[in-house]
Amino acid sequence: MYQIEKINDTSFYIKATGTFPPPVAERFIKEFEELTKDIHDKLSIIVDIKDAILLSIDSVDIILELLKNNNERLFRSAFIIAKNPPLSEEFKYLLDRAQSPKRKIVSDLEEAKEWIGIEKIVFKQ
Repeated sequence: MYQIEKINDTSFYIKATGTFPPPVAERFIKEFEELTKDIHDKLSIIVDIKDAILLSIDSVDIILELLKNNNERLFRSAFIIAKNPPLSEEFKYLLDRAQSPKRKIVSDLEEAKEWIGIEKIVFKQ
């Protein structure tokens, strides 16, 4: 499962929980592309995967393609990963394959906000 929150005109917070099978990854891609289609530069994303379990290899490939497609318009993105060794290794692999100095693995929301330059986030209830 996932949740996408719009922080401001060019910034988004994405929360992933549980597993992320390919059908969910594909649905996420479509929704994310629709939400960001009018942003041509300075796109910032916080991806919170502290509560995710594992990704399938097919889901990793789907997400990798999204990351590569967004390299040009990306300002910065932060990936919040808790102490989950298998998931941490999956995302390190994913970020290595989508090489960009604009992406960073962080340990908490505060570090993520600092990396992308946002002071506060208000979540909808």
